[in-house]
Amino acid sequence: MIKKIGIFIFGTLVFINILHAQRFGGGLKFAGTLSQIDGDDIFGFHKPGFELGLYGRARLSKTIDLEIDFSFNQRGSLSTKNDIQQIKFNLNYIDIPVLLVIKDWLNVEAEKEYYRMHFFGGLSVGRLISSSSYSGVDEDFNKNDLSWVVGTTYYYSRNWGITAKYSRSFTSLYEYYKLNRQVNMISYFISLGFNFKFN
Repeated sequence: MIKKIGIFIFGTLVFINILHAQRFGGGLKFAGTLSQIDGDDIFGFHKPGFELGLYGRARLSKTIDLEIDFSFNQRGSLSTKNDIQQIKFNLNYIDIPVLLVIKDWLNVEAEKEYYRMHFFGGLSVGRLISSSSYSGVDEDFNKNDLSWVVGTTYYYSRNWGITAKYSRSFTSLYEYYKLNRQVNMISYFISLGFNFKFN
């Protein structure tokens, strides 16, 4: 636990430090999430959670940025009263997404110009730091994750935006056989929240 806290503090200091460079920016993200897992015999985005993160951004051109995030998010799956099986997976991850951001819709009426729409996509490397489940099978889950990410942010002011995102894993959490067929458990989630830019 101490090592994990140390890594988080180090990452925070690195991101804050790069904000002082001329071509760099950054900010904070916080969002609610809904997630599910393919291969768990239930369906639907019923597992609520949250996502917290900070990011650094390098301006490659006027309309293109390269962004690196450092975030904590909750994933998993959860059955409902209509499901035959009672299932609950709580998965907590540290993720590092690398995103290409394309900006559009320049707001020239503001005191300082900014782009209202940011469209982004990229890859994310994650680490499962803690988990729980009814069955205990989560102890055998793959600890490493590689995901793809797409989304968009609408900035209603220069510093504040609303972000919608979808993320799905390439790697499987767990593999098992059912009726002589291999089943890969794949995690994915959607999120909706706020983005605050420091500059």
